[in-house]
Amino acid sequence: MDAQTIAIREAFSVPFNIFLLFLMFVMLLFWWSANKWQTPERVRRRAIFFSPHLTQVLQKRLRSNSTTTKILDFVTIQVWFWVFAVSIVIEWYICALQGKDAWRFGCAVLLAWGTSMTIQFLFPVIVPIRWDKFGRDLQVVPIRLLKFPQSDNVNGLLYNGLPSNHLGMMLAGAILSLFSSLKYPWWGWYGILFFFLGIAAFFCFSVIYLGEHYFQDLIASFFVYPPIMFSVYFILNLFVPMT
Repeated sequence: MDAQTIAIREAFSVPFNIFLLFLMFVMLLFWWSANKWQTPERVRRRAIFFSPHLTQVLQKRLRSNSTTTKILDFVTIQVWFWVFAVSIVIEWYICALQGKDAWRFGCAVLLAWGTSMTIQFLFPVIVPIRWDKFGRDLQVVPIRLLKFPQSDNVNGLLYNGLPSNHLGMMLAGAILSLFSSLKYPWWGWYGILFFFLGIAAFFCFSVIYLGEHYFQDLIASFFVYPPIMFSVYFILNLFVPMT
């Protein structure tokens, strides 16, 4: 039996690790259900709007050529959905590789993600392609909704954009890789770290291009995910030494 298999079995042998995995699925279900009850009427009074100028500029300029349009639309949509989904699975796997200490990484990610979702629910930021739901005149092509409409079945937060969980979870992947390199020195962790940073950089472009976020949402992610994850990691290491 190889070391990875042993570590994963150890991870699932700890009840608290199982609890955190269950908690993650509960949070996902809550997030997915939001597109059923987070209606314009319920968020209208608290709705926050930013200027969609950057999205408009990107879409108008980069969609002027038919070939470029097809390539950009396809790539950004696939990255927005599929690459994000695969990256999340990789993050789960990184946590499981920590064996009995998987809960340390899990706590850091879930607390950062939970904080981000709480901010989004309390202060709903209406993303560019959703302005039409509030009767506003906005000439932004809803690329993702036109070409990948079924994705709204898993895009729970219809009206909240700040912070960006897409960017935040990519930052989380990079941070998890860094934590892993501190515990188990291996050059491959740095490769995974730069993979997540590369995807994060492309996400910054793609989510604005698709009209899913403002640049303010992206900046907010840097003030939520890294500080919380680093704080949790070092506090746990200080008060609960690794086994």
